[in-house]
Amino acid sequence: MIKTCSKLILISTLLSPLLIADNNKTKPAFQTVWQKVYGGKDDDIANGVTMLEDGDVAIVGECKSFGAKRSDICVIRLDKKGDILWRKMLGGEKKDRGVAISRAKDGNLLILGSGKSFKKSNGRDLYIAKLSLDGKVLWEKSFGGERDEFAGGIAGTNDGGVLAVGSTESFSKKGYRDIYIVRLDKNGKEVSVKTIGGKLNDDAKSLTRTADGNFVMVGSRELKHSGDADFFIMKLNQKGEKIWARTLGQDDNDVLLSVAPTPTGGIVATGKTRSYNSEQTDLAVMNFNKNGKLIWFKIYGFKYYDEGTAITMTKDGGYVVAGKTNSMGKGDFDAYVLALSGKGKLLWSKLYGDINKDIAHGVTRTSDGKVVVVGESDSYSHSKNFYMLKLQ
Repeated sequence: MIKTCSKLILISTLLSPLLIADNNKTKPAFQTVWQKVYGGKDDDIANGVTMLEDGDVAIVGECKSFGAKRSDICVIRLDKKGDILWRKMLGGEKKDRGVAISRAKDGNLLILGSGKSFKKSNGRDLYIAKLSLDGKVLWEKSFGGERDEFAGGIAGTNDGGVLAVGSTESFSKKGYRDIYIVRLDKNGKEVSVKTIGGKLNDDAKSLTRTADGNFVMVGSRELKHSGDADFFIMKLNQKGEKIWARTLGQDDNDVLLSVAPTPTGGIVATGKTRSYNSEQTDLAVMNFNKNGKLIWFKIYGFKYYDEGTAITMTKDGGYVVAGKTNSMGKGDFDAYVLALSGKGKLLWSKLYGDINKDIAHGVTRTSDGKVVVVGESDSYSHSKNFYMLKLQ
């Protein structure tokens, strides 16, 4: 069953080279260019991906293979054919994971993760690193307190620095989680750290630059009861200061997990909902304009569990959503990829994977006009591997 919660009112303009949409309005039918798994004897999971030049991509995740002590933050670069150019392991003696990856103003890579290797206590710190395009560490920093910090999203600022968002237990005023916003200069020096939160849990899950030069982060806020979150969207300026914020949701758990820019300065975001007459958990997609007005809101769901974990714009002005489903397919979970029009209309969808668990965690448009999806799979080996698809 496909649920539609609103109608679209959108006029596209082209404001950024990475947001340029072709005039070709042909209905997409994506074909697989390549499909690959990558990993060792232990669990290796890809969580985020960003475009590079020449059709290449860089991927961040968590690896227990390749000499990791417990689990390390791992970064790999693939060429347009899906061949690995290099791999970099980051972290220490304890459990660390890479969550998000983006580009700095100078073109280098920004890595966001969290881990237990960076403090003496048993808590988890936020970890931020800058890597060159050939995998050299330019600097790395960690932030946190006595309890746990959780990574959300990362983006480069106009001055060459970094804005990162996540969640903190250490600095929460009420003992729950608060949103954690960290701003660094181009050398990794702390510029500002702030928290945003209420009486219950507040989480930032993803961050993007917008076409008007600002940022939008998405996640969730618990306003009434613990465990019953609402969708949360906040626009920030270059200093990480609030421009506007919106909450949206009903009585059950509603969480946004990924956000991408639109050409007009707005955003599209995807996540999961148990509200809006969902039978279990459905995939949610929504579009806001640059002023925070909701333009359209769509829900795609079936009988069981469907979730959107990543979203990107396509070259024709539509969107690709990646995630997971156990409502369809032959595995415990299948990677679920949907193509939407600029108005959120479902144009195409397909399941990827085999008999076990296959989940998409990240997606990006590539500089050669295609789409790369990354995630995890244990359908093709005894352990979890990076699962990577290129579509055109």
